[in-house]
Formats: sequence, structure tokens, C-alpha cells
Amino acid sequence: MRRQAHIKAYRKLEKEGDKWSVILYSGLALAMYRHHGMKKTAVTRLVDVTWDAWKECAEDHDSSIIKMCEEITGIEVQNGSGTSWRDVPYLSGEKLGDMTEEQWLYMRQQQIKWVRPGIMACIMIGLYRKYGYGYERCMRVYQQIQAIEDEYKGNQKKICKAALEEVGVDIDDMIHRRRRDDELQKTSNDEG
Repeated sequence: MRRQAHIKAYRKLEKEGDKWSVILYSGLALAMYRHHGMKKTAVTRLVDVTWDAWKECAEDHDSSIIKMCEEITGIEVQNGSGTSWRDVPYLSGEKLGDMTEEQWLYMRQQQIKWVRPGIMACIMIGLYRKYGYGYERCMRVYQQIQAIEDEYKGNQKKICKAALEEVGVDIDDMIHRRRRDDELQKTSNDEG
């Protein structure tokens, strides 16, 4: 029963991550194309840089991508309710110690609220690292992505289709390919 609860919590979090990855990376592709003149290859490279930031943070269990974003760019990404990452123990790097099953499940359920901000943090880090965007330019792109998300009313299929038609980037396919490649690399690292 407990194992099923863990699997269910993990799958729900993963599903939320997939949804927001498609929406936000499609929004990024459209924003960079429409407002910054970026073409398909440059958008693809930018997505790769943001993905690498996510992986880098995943290797450091004492940090969060949202904390990392603020440390690197000066941008504090919040979760929409005005809550700061500093107020959330598993985002602030606070040592949690051993958690009970119930605490672990609760943490996983609460992480869902931070999936979208985490992906936006990756995007801000990517813009900073790849193109040297400072605070103001990152915030402008952040707002452009939000406007595009609103334009498509957060509809995952419509925004993904728009990115494919306008920019030539199939974000859904790109994300699934990248995840599959990462899993293959992890498997080969574990075997070797």
C-alpha cells in the first residue's frame, strides 16, 4: 500500500512536470522567436542549457533550482501564491533528516506547487548562462512567456502546436527525447 502511494505521488509530480515543461518551453520558443528573433537552432540550444541546469541542480540534494536561480540571476521565482522558496524547507536546502512515510508523501504533494516555478527558474538560468541576460532582460522574457501562456489559456496542445508551426520546434518531442537520452545515459553509467 505504501509503495503504491509513493509511485502515485511520483507519477503525479512527473505528469505535472511534463505538462508545465511543454507549456513553458513552448512559450519560451515563441517568446524568443517573436520578440528576440531567435530561430529554431538557437531555441533548441537554449532549451538544452536549461535542461542541463535542471540536471545540475538534481545532483545537489542540498539545493533547489529556484534557490539556484536567485543565487545566479538575482530573480526570485515564486509559486503564484506569493510564497518564497525560503519558507519551504525542501526548497531552501534546510536539512530535513529522516522523514516518515507520511512526511515524504506530504512533501511530494507540496512539490507540485513548485513545478512551474522550477521550470521558469531553469529558463532564467539558461538565458543568463547562454546569452548573458541580466535581471531586466530575464524578467522581460519571463513576462513574455506568461503573456503567451495566457494567449493560449495554458492549453498544452495549442501552445505546443504554435511553437511547431511558428518556430519549427516540437517541444513535446524534444522533452521526451531528452528524458529518454538521460535515462539511457543513467542506465549505462549504472552498468559501467
